[in-house]
Amino acid sequence: MRRSKLQNPSNVAGSKRIEQLAAAFSAFRRAHGPGGRIPLGLRRQFLAALDAGESASAIRKACGVSWSQTRYWRSAVSAGDAVMAAPQVLSVVDRQVSPACTSSPDGSLELRVGFWRINVNRVTE
Repeated sequence: MRRSKLQNPSNVAGSKRIEQLAAAFSAFRRAHGPGGRIPLGLRRQFLAALDAGESASAIRKACGVSWSQTRYWRSAVSAGDAVMAAPQVLSVVDRQVSPACTSSPDGSLELRVGFWRINVNRVTE
Protein backbone atom coordinates (compact mmCIF):
# COMPACT_ATOMS: atom_id res chain seq x y z
CA MET A 1 0.00 0.00 0.00
CA ARG A 2 1.30 3.42 -0.88
CA ARG A 3 1.47 6.10 1.79
CA SER A 4 0.52 9.65 1.06
CA LYS A 5 3.23 12.17 1.58
CA LEU A 6 2.80 14.21 4.75
CA GLN A 7 2.78 17.93 4.22
CA ASN A 8 4.68 20.11 6.59
CA PRO A 9 3.31 23.58 7.41
CA SER A 10 5.69 25.33 4.99
CA ASN A 11 4.40 23.22 2.07
CA VAL A 12 0.80 23.96 3.02
CA ALA A 13 1.56 27.68 3.24
CA GLY A 14 3.37 27.45 -0.08
CA SER A 15 0.44 25.83 -1.81
CA LYS A 16 -1.89 28.49 -0.39
CA ARG A 17 0.44 31.16 -1.71
CA ILE A 18 0.40 29.57 -5.17
CA GLU A 19 -3.39 29.27 -5.08
CA GLN A 20 -3.80 32.93 -4.10
CA LEU A 21 -1.37 34.05 -6.77
CA ALA A 22 -3.06 31.90 -9.40
CA ALA A 23 -6.42 33.39 -8.41
CA ALA A 24 -5.01 36.91 -8.76
CA PHE A 25 -3.62 36.12 -12.22
CA SER A 26 -6.89 34.59 -13.39
CA ALA A 27 -8.89 37.55 -12.04
CA PHE A 28 -6.62 39.94 -13.93
CA ARG A 29 -6.96 37.94 -17.14
CA ARG A 30 -10.75 37.80 -16.79
CA ALA A 31 -10.89 41.58 -16.38
CA HIS A 32 -8.39 42.49 -19.12
CA GLY A 33 -8.56 39.61 -21.57
CA PRO A 34 -5.72 37.45 -22.81
CA GLY A 35 -2.46 39.02 -23.86
CA GLY A 36 -2.68 41.98 -21.48
CA ARG A 37 0.44 43.30 -19.82
CA ILE A 38 0.74 41.86 -16.33
CA PRO A 39 0.86 44.70 -13.78
CA LEU A 40 4.03 45.35 -11.82
CA GLY A 41 2.41 44.30 -8.53
CA LEU A 42 1.51 40.84 -9.83
CA ARG A 43 4.95 40.41 -11.36
CA ARG A 44 6.57 41.28 -8.03
CA GLN A 45 4.31 38.85 -6.15
CA PHE A 46 5.21 36.13 -8.65
CA LEU A 47 8.94 36.74 -8.18
CA ALA A 48 8.54 36.95 -4.39
CA ALA A 49 6.93 33.51 -4.41
CA LEU A 50 9.87 32.18 -6.43
CA ASP A 51 12.32 33.82 -4.02
CA ALA A 52 10.44 32.24 -1.11
CA GLY A 53 11.34 28.81 -2.48
CA GLU A 54 8.22 27.85 -4.40
CA SER A 55 8.64 25.41 -7.26
CA ALA A 56 9.21 27.41 -10.42
CA SER A 57 7.37 24.95 -12.62
CA ALA A 58 4.40 24.68 -10.25
CA ILE A 59 3.97 28.43 -9.92
CA ARG A 60 4.40 29.04 -13.67
CA LYS A 61 1.84 26.36 -14.46
CA ALA A 62 -0.65 27.67 -11.89
CA CYS A 63 -0.34 31.29 -13.06
CA GLY A 64 -0.06 30.60 -16.78
CA VAL A 65 3.31 32.33 -17.09
CA SER A 66 5.91 31.16 -19.56
CA TRP A 67 9.53 30.47 -18.81
CA SER A 68 10.60 33.40 -21.00
CA GLN A 69 8.30 35.79 -19.12
CA THR A 70 9.78 34.62 -15.84
CA ARG A 71 13.30 35.13 -17.15
CA TYR A 72 12.43 38.61 -18.47
CA TRP A 73 10.82 39.67 -15.18
CA ARG A 74 13.80 38.32 -13.23
CA SER A 75 16.27 40.22 -15.43
CA ALA A 76 14.26 43.42 -15.06
CA VAL A 77 14.46 43.10 -11.28
CA SER A 78 18.17 42.28 -11.34
CA ALA A 79 18.75 45.39 -13.48
CA GLY A 80 17.55 47.31 -10.46
CA ASP A 81 14.67 49.58 -9.66
CA ALA A 82 16.39 52.47 -11.44
CA VAL A 83 14.00 51.89 -14.33
CA MET A 84 11.03 52.13 -11.99
CA ALA A 85 12.32 55.22 -10.17
CA ALA A 86 10.79 58.63 -10.78
CA PRO A 87 12.27 60.45 -13.74
CA GLN A 88 14.94 63.01 -13.04
CA VAL A 89 14.19 66.52 -14.31
CA LEU A 90 17.15 68.62 -15.32
CA SER A 91 17.01 72.36 -15.81
CA VAL A 92 18.96 73.62 -18.79
CA VAL A 93 19.46 77.32 -19.26
CA ASP A 94 21.30 78.54 -22.32
CA ARG A 95 21.93 82.22 -22.96
CA GLN A 96 20.89 83.10 -26.46
CA VAL A 97 20.54 86.33 -28.36
CA SER A 98 16.95 85.54 -29.27
CA PRO A 99 14.41 84.88 -26.50
CA ALA A 100 14.06 81.21 -25.59
CA CYS A 101 10.35 81.47 -25.01
CA THR A 102 7.92 83.84 -26.70
CA SER A 103 4.24 84.34 -26.16
CA SER A 104 1.72 85.71 -28.62
CA PRO A 105 -1.46 87.67 -27.89
CA ASP A 106 -3.70 84.77 -28.97
CA GLY A 107 -2.45 82.59 -26.11
CA SER A 108 -0.11 80.36 -28.08
CA LEU A 109 3.33 79.55 -26.77
CA GLU A 110 6.54 78.88 -28.65
CA LEU A 111 9.50 77.21 -26.99
CA ARG A 112 12.85 77.07 -28.78
CA VAL A 113 15.43 74.54 -27.65
CA GLY A 114 18.50 74.20 -29.84
CA PHE A 115 17.33 73.21 -33.29
CA TRP A 116 13.82 72.39 -32.02
CA ARG A 117 10.75 74.62 -31.84
CA ILE A 118 7.66 73.57 -29.94
CA ASN A 119 4.36 75.40 -30.48
CA VAL A 120 1.53 75.06 -27.99
CA ASN A 121 -1.90 76.50 -28.84
CA ARG A 122 -5.12 76.61 -26.92
CA VAL A 123 -7.95 74.50 -28.22
CA THR A 124 -11.05 76.51 -29.09
CA GLU A 125 -14.40 74.82 -28.94
